[in-house]
Amino acid sequence: MKRGLNTRIYVMYVMALLPLVLFGFYKNGLRLYISDYVDFLPMFTPLVLLFLALLGGIAGAVLREWHRDKKVSAKTLLKCKGDFVESILISCILPIHTNWIAVTVIPLLSSLLLNKVKFNRIALMYLAIEGVNVVLGTNSFYNPYEASTVLNYDGLDFFLGMGPGGIFSTSILFVTVGVLFLSFNKLYKRELVFSSLGTLGILAVVVSMLKGAYTEIFPFLFGYNILFTLVFIAPNVVSSCYTEKGQILSGVFIGILAYALSFVTPYTAAILAVFIVSLTSGVIDRIFVIK
Repeated sequence: MKRGLNTRIYVMYVMALLPLVLFGFYKNGLRLYISDYVDFLPMFTPLVLLFLALLGGIAGAVLREWHRDKKVSAKTLLKCKGDFVESILISCILPIHTNWIAVTVIPLLSSLLLNKVKFNRIALMYLAIEGVNVVLGTNSFYNPYEASTVLNYDGLDFFLGMGPGGIFSTSILFVTVGVLFLSFNKLYKRELVFSSLGTLGILAVVVSMLKGAYTEIFPFLFGYNILFTLVFIAPNVVSSCYTEKGQILSGVFIGILAYALSFVTPYTAAILAVFIVSLTSGVIDRIFVIK
């Protein structure tokens, strides 16, 4: 893997995520302040959580590299680029009420201790932080406005990002722009993304049509961080399959598993599916490697 290509995919990730971060700050911060749902300082909660995730992830990565090289330099920060992007990604899918200590400490420990693991670290971080949120009762994905009213959003509302979800993950419009933008990079595993999206979409549409529950299609596909997870987190450079056929097969598995898990734990279905399949990526790749 050429270092230039490796660096470029991370830069493109940041560029693709920037519109989502700006929209998330507007939806879960600025808009709430303008509408008198929060005071001035709480308006910045989305950005604070993003900063804390970055602080934890980068601090853990710097400590890891210092322990290895016994020095810190500009090259050290370059080695932390993956941790930087992963910290942004984890902040995107968390609830607005996420515990501040958990969102700092867990990325720190992940960067410090789990650098060499082959499974999806972002998924594991999310599951760990959400575990803390569940224990503390801070796992609601509704911001103060959404919690104070009855939501009657249609498909267009969800597409434009007005439905509940992660802090920076709800705009399907910007997620779509992101996947198109990232597809120009050779390291972006588009086969995995499109096979998982296609499998999940077919299952959701067909089953909903058979049930006659047409109104359930858009909330299912556009809610629960599903599309963001499949577009940005599933095709992780390190933890997902590298063979083209392996990507397609693992994408199909992710789509099926995410759909099945949505009946049990909708808000964690996609991320849990990604984590489980990432544990098998090496096995799946070996099936298609010619010896």
